[in-house]
Amino acid sequence: MAKRRLHAAALTYTARVKSLEPAGLDFFATAPLQVSASVQLRATPARVFAAFADAADWLRWWPMMTSCAWTRDTAAVGAEREVAVRLLGRFRERMIAWQPGARFAFTMIGSTSPMATQLAEDYRLAADGSGTRLEWTLAAQPTTLGKLTAPVMRRTMLRMFQRGIASLDRLLAAH
Repeated sequence: MAKRRLHAAALTYTARVKSLEPAGLDFFATAPLQVSASVQLRATPARVFAAFADAADWLRWWPMMTSCAWTRDTAAVGAEREVAVRLLGRFRERMIAWQPGARFAFTMIGSTSPMATQLAEDYRLAADGSGTRLEWTLAAQPTTLGKLTAPVMRRTMLRMFQRGIASLDRLLAAH
């Protein structure tokens, strides 16, 4: 049984990364599938953004993320990173908004996931009292499989976001 699980994990890890159609910021207003949430964090927008900018730090707070590393440039629009999320796949991301303390957005340019042909995430930060109001949007152009699983994927992504941001809030509050 353990051998079978190990083999399945190896197949998932070595799955071929397919190119995805890059999205621009306008995609967040037009994407056919969107998941959004708004939360309050205790840290300032600058501290929250700094946590987003530190690729290795995501492993400490984003659920099921197994790797996250910058692969081209950092700290700018056009920078790229690769991430892997257990059960969801590997993703190549390109920054499409980089506004320290205000906005962190990226489009996926490659993925092993069969769920979407276009995918992007947007994190908007605003000062709110002594903390930060975070508005998050996941936008996608789902494949046929993505459309069929959309209700489950919406709930899954929303839960992952809520758990991740709660972990980030605790981590930032502790330091």
